[in-house]
Amino acid sequence: MNERTTLLIEKIKQQQRLLKHQLETEQSQLSDLAKRMWAQQEAEKAKLSRELHDGVGQILTGLTRKLQQLTSDMPEHANLLTLSEMALADIRSLSRLMSPSILEDLGLNSAISWLCRSMFEQETIDYECDINVDETLDPDLNIFIFRISQEALTNIVKHANAKHVKLFLSCHHQTLRLDIIDDGNGFEVENTTKGIGLTSLQDRAMAFSAELVIQSHLNKGTHISMVIPV
Repeated sequence: MNERTTLLIEKIKQQQRLLKHQLETEQSQLSDLAKRMWAQQEAEKAKLSRELHDGVGQILTGLTRKLQQLTSDMPEHANLLTLSEMALADIRSLSRLMSPSILEDLGLNSAISWLCRSMFEQETIDYECDINVDETLDPDLNIFIFRISQEALTNIVKHANAKHVKLFLSCHHQTLRLDIIDDGNGFEVENTTKGIGLTSLQDRAMAFSAELVIQSHLNKGTHISMVIPV
């Protein structure tokens, strides 16, 4: 190999290293941008959650109390009280889902347990929720895991027609692992992912350098697994 060939090879290697560095820098910038966008979305959700709780929620609370007084004298209006109580419960649940203050108050373990309970208590779905993680995780990571779980469980309720759901979250060797498994309809991943909202899971996973794997087959359920570096 002559000197000219050696210099050419070295030049190509330098260009490859430069291109790799540029790609890594751009990927890091995109991830940072995505995180900032989601942080802004979470802030907007928190604001709307407070408005629902302090505005509509307070109005419904007052209405419910008035109807309780009315119903004690006029039992035939009990159905109005029931409707008011249902509306108030829905507003409170929506407010919590939009801005899960339970994350700050009780931690990720309790928040995920509450999420499973609130998602499935009105459904004919048996579920298992096994969580064992450190409660000192970064707040952004807590929200990320909560939102991933929320999106996946919402998809199950809306689309899977499942009878059994399992959620496992654990931490080993500086990594978190989340598994969500259902025995529902399943789908062809390549053809259906965008149609049922799982694209948002993939986008969020990329921003947090998480490895997301979606396995599903028609009539054989779905298994979503994600490994997240802490």
